[in-house]
Amino acid sequence: MATVPAVSTDPEHITPAIQRLRSGGLRVGILHSGGPAPGSNRVLAGAAKQFLDRGVQVTGFYNGFEFLQEVDPFKLVPGKHYATLTREVISDVLDVNSFYLKTSRANPGRGITAPDDLKNPTKTEKLVNVLNAFEYLKIGAVISIGGDDTLKTGNYLYEIALLRQENMPDMCFQGSIVHVPKTIDNDYFGIPWTFGFLTASEAAGRSVRGLYDDAKATNCYHVVELMGRRAGWYTAAASIFARGTKAVIPEDYEGRAFVMAHELASDLLEIVLKREKIGKGYGVFCIAEGLADMLPPEDREHIEQDRHGNPRLAEAKIGDRIARELSRLYRETGREKSFKPQLVGYETRQHSPSLYDVLLTSQLGVGAFRLIEQGRKGEMVTVRDNLEIDGIPFSELIEPDSLLVRNRNIDRNGDFYRLLRSLEESFSQD
Repeated sequence: MATVPAVSTDPEHITPAIQRLRSGGLRVGILHSGGPAPGSNRVLAGAAKQFLDRGVQVTGFYNGFEFLQEVDPFKLVPGKHYATLTREVISDVLDVNSFYLKTSRANPGRGITAPDDLKNPTKTEKLVNVLNAFEYLKIGAVISIGGDDTLKTGNYLYEIALLRQENMPDMCFQGSIVHVPKTIDNDYFGIPWTFGFLTASEAAGRSVRGLYDDAKATNCYHVVELMGRRAGWYTAAASIFARGTKAVIPEDYEGRAFVMAHELASDLLEIVLKREKIGKGYGVFCIAEGLADMLPPEDREHIEQDRHGNPRLAEAKIGDRIARELSRLYRETGREKSFKPQLVGYETRQHSPSLYDVLLTSQLGVGAFRLIEQGRKGEMVTVRDNLEIDGIPFSELIEPDSLLVRNRNIDRNGDFYRLLRSLEESFSQD
């Protein structure tokens, strides 16, 4: 990590990078891509305030990359496609949970799989449209807020801007982009806890805890599907909070080509039967929705994609499948028991941020400003220790050949995984 040195907090202290923005009448652009997360408005306000304090105007782009990639730059309309972020706006957004600029999963870099693709006019058409929009609107620096697809897009824009600069040295946007890691899945390499994760997973945990109490009172099982595309952090944390009987997460099946719903249900049936022997006929099973991506091809054919090509994992209803299979297997024992499928997760993405997430998002916003202020580009802002600001070059986060982002799953040999398994009620006699 490249530690960001401390600088003066005095707005009168102007660095060369800020002076370039001011003297050229350039703006800073901010956008949010991917799913919502608690605290995004704090990132927006934390960053925008610093630039406004130093006489630099800030433009917020609505719906992430959606309009930037599709609309002719000359037809971008203020109030419809982008907004000027004033002091009044950034003050008001602190009282709102829903992200002010809205978001979408539009991905202008979809289809790029290798470095040579960045020189392919067809594959980079939408990315070039984004860069042209930056030029038209005089955007000198960009802060992107989002998950790994957004980080990849930021890296593409950075690399293409550097290539363009060789022939157009006076461009407004010269690759000055800083990325803020956002995902409630908490699977980002380079930061210990992503913002919104603790808020959202606690909210999910409270819902699951209610289902645990219901299961105990009615002598049934709830099979709860929770969010988590590639990693099990969210599901595991909610399960720990709720006294989950068992959390079923993608990490348990790493290295497998696929996993069958029947296999998952069979494993859970063993737990059900063992618990009955100690007088417990109830429980809560927490299922990560990302397991749907690990089903065999014939079971994934019906999973629809959104208009940006992303699979709708929630519609796969992996939790419902497991609950139905578990019910069928249990009936084969000659008895009946209720295994009720539940879905928890999407309602937690815009809760009011916890104190920790307020501190984290505010610091990430200020950190994004700090990197740009010091002329850093092509980096992700992160924090360490007591929220000390760091920057990590994109080159350390992205695989050079595939251009894929390095993810961080739960280490099955680590203490967090041991904590999860040690607290589960699979066979306890409390």
